[in-house]
Amino acid sequence: MRIIVNDANILIDLVELELLQQFFSLPFEFQTTGSIFDELYEHQQMELLHFIRQERLTIVEFTEDELTSINELNLKKPALSTQDCSAFFQAHKTEGILITGDNTLRKYAKTNHLEAYGHLWVLDMLVEAGILSGREASVSLTNLTGRINPRLGLPDAECQKRHSAWILIG
Repeated sequence: MRIIVNDANILIDLVELELLQQFFSLPFEFQTTGSIFDELYEHQQMELLHFIRQERLTIVEFTEDELTSINELNLKKPALSTQDCSAFFQAHKTEGILITGDNTLRKYAKTNHLEAYGHLWVLDMLVEAGILSGREASVSLTNLTGRINPRLGLPDAECQKRHSAWILIG
C-alpha cells in the first residue's frame, strides 16, 4: 500500500473542512511526523487522535541520525521549515507521496523526483474513490478557497475545471 506523508497545512484544512473521516478512508497508509503533529493546535490534534488510535495515521519520530539529516536538509534549503524538511525526508525515505499545500515544498519535492500533490489532488482522490460526490467536492473546494484558507492560492483555472467536471458527476 502506498504511503502518504501529510504536511501540517493539509491536515489543518481537512480538520476545518470536516473531511478527516473521508480522507482516512482512502486506500493509503497515512503518516506525518512528530514535529508536524506538534505544530498543530490542540483541537486539531484531538481530531486526529481518533485516526491515530485506529492506526489510520502514524506519527513518525526520528532517530538522532535522521534528525541530523533533516537539519542538514534545512540548512541546504532554508526556505523550508524544519517541519517541511521532516515531511520531505519521511516521504523520500519511504518512497511515499508527499501531500502539502506549500508550493515551495511541493516544487522542491518534484525537483528531487518525489511525488508531491496538494489540496486539489486530495479532493480528486475523494471523488475518484466515490467517497465524496462531485457536488460535495465542489462545496468543499468553495469553502476551502473562500472561507477556510483564502490565501492558499490555488490556481483559478484548475479550480474552475474541477467545479465544472464535478458538477457533471453530481
